[in-house]
Amino acid sequence: MKRQITRRDLSAQFVGGLTAICAVLTFGVTASGQGTITFNGAAGLSSDYYDEAGMYFQLVIPPGTSGRDYMVITLGAGNTPQNGSPFMFWLRQFNPYNYVLLSLTNGGAFGLARVDLADPIAPSYTNLPISFIGYRIDGSSVTNTFVTPGGGANYFVSYQFSPDFGSGLLSVKIDAPRWAMDNLVWVPEPSTYALLGLGALGLAIGRFVRRRKLCTQNSRVHLTPRRKGAKTTSGFKDGSIQPLSF
Repeated sequence: MKRQITRRDLSAQFVGGLTAICAVLTFGVTASGQGTITFNGAAGLSSDYYDEAGMYFQLVIPPGTSGRDYMVITLGAGNTPQNGSPFMFWLRQFNPYNYVLLSLTNGGAFGLARVDLADPIAPSYTNLPISFIGYRIDGSSVTNTFVTPGGGANYFVSYQFSPDFGSGLLSVKIDAPRWAMDNLVWVPEPSTYALLGLGALGLAIGRFVRRRKLCTQNSRVHLTPRRKGAKTTSGFKDGSIQPLSF
């Protein structure tokens, strides 16, 4: 015999389903990856590409040009800035047109929040403009230019990206003759898992409302006394109402 579904049962099922969906939403965001690029595990690297925590650094050599300038990860020594941990630097020496491009390893959209920058030649006595050109999903572009302090600086300065860099980026070009970088903070776009989770949440709410309505109607029927001698329509000889079952 099937047990009758009560409002308490429906509420418990709804809360359980909602908890599962929230877990899916959380997984959807974290699965796509996010965080801070620290370069801590790659000191000594000299290469034309690098990836960490879902972010990909690629040296781009425009067609018709030759020569390449490698990205270098170092702890800092001599005439370079130092901050007590590995960082990446790049100098344009052998090709006046090559540059470094950032993108996600999965090809998705992202945003940039913060970065530590310095002149890779220290002490630095001149201001050094370092531009980040973001190429967006809609085909437009945005630019943030940060200027290092000069004045003999041999340290990193933290810079905040503008809200335009907060989301919708497919790639970012670093446009400068030289730069040193550490602690690049990036954020992901809402992932497919999160969007699917929101859809599932809507379906769960709709199902809960429908089932609660049926349960309420069934309870009201039980509370209505049957007049003596009245005909029944439930199909049971004793006039009882068939319980709602699933």
